Amino acid sequence: MGDLVSVIMSTYNEEPDWLKKSIDSILNQTYRNIEFIIVLDKPENEELGSILYEYEKKDNRVKIILNKKNMGLVKSLNTALEHCHGKYIARMDADDISDPERISKEKNYLENNKLDFVFSGMIVIDENDKKLYEWDNNNFSPEEIKKVMGIWNISLHPTWFVKREVFTSLKGYRDIPYSEDYDFSLRALSNGFKIGKLNENLLLYRMRSTGISKSNNFEQFIISRKLIQLYKKNKLDDYSYVNDQINHVQGQMKNGQKQKYSIAEDIFHESIGQMKEGQFLKGISKLVKSLLLSKYHIRKFNELLKYKIVTKQMKNR
Repeated sequence: MGDLVSVIMSTYNEEPDWLKKSIDSILNQTYRNIEFIIVLDKPENEELGSILYEYEKKDNRVKIILNKKNMGLVKSLNTALEHCHGKYIARMDADDISDPERISKEKNYLENNKLDFVFSGMIVIDENDKKLYEWDNNNFSPEEIKKVMGIWNISLHPTWFVKREVFTSLKGYRDIPYSEDYDFSLRALSNGFKIGKLNENLLLYRMRSTGISKSNNFEQFIISRKLIQLYKKNKLDDYSYVNDQINHVQGQMKNGQKQKYSIAEDIFHESIGQMKEGQFLKGISKLVKSLLLSKYHIRKFNELLKYKIVTKQMKNR
């Protein structure tokens, strides 16, 4: 039968069809020995609640937890972790779709390479299931992960497959706004856990026009850069200090900067897509436009360029 794998998910206001596709993609995994712990973080959402309890009735691997009130993603995931019994824990979002072999492949990769924590590549889709682009198809060893994670957050949260002891040792997620996954990954590295990445796309990631990551991408960028600084200074373990630093950078954010960053971000992604399609002049033109619109995109572009150089050097070894 194999080791028990706990899959954790939090849902709030996802479209019913998205939620069903997401749940089905886990229940139809080729690896069958799983428990699926789903937290409903909006108790008044009766439509989603009805769907979830129907799944719980049909499949004894499903366990539904109803928050008494909206608690947010971090607290909901930590609640799910408290109910896990598996040797391994996999993450799943309520609007994404897992490849049928995702858990099997991630488990085998982790065990064969003696790792503590793995993640995979993914394909980004829109709200109508249309493919937009692939999000990184490189594979990385633990040594390479250490180098890359100090530049760019490549640990794609919805694809995580982690030994339960890692979550136990780090005491779960911390309430770091919009960057709880980066904070967790960097703390795992700081505490000596080995992280690796498969070069397979094992998840369809839904890019929502109203998603949290999109609407708060400026805050996410600024806070994640502060986390990198603290990681390099080996100061991530002191949560009180980290929280003070995060509050400080949040206090310096200005609405005008956020608006410019958000617009520039859309233009930036359009430019990347056009260049991938061979429309280099249009792509470069939009890239320049995004850099001129937001000074933070100059920094982002420089970091992305550094990331590309480092990963290319790794491949050529």
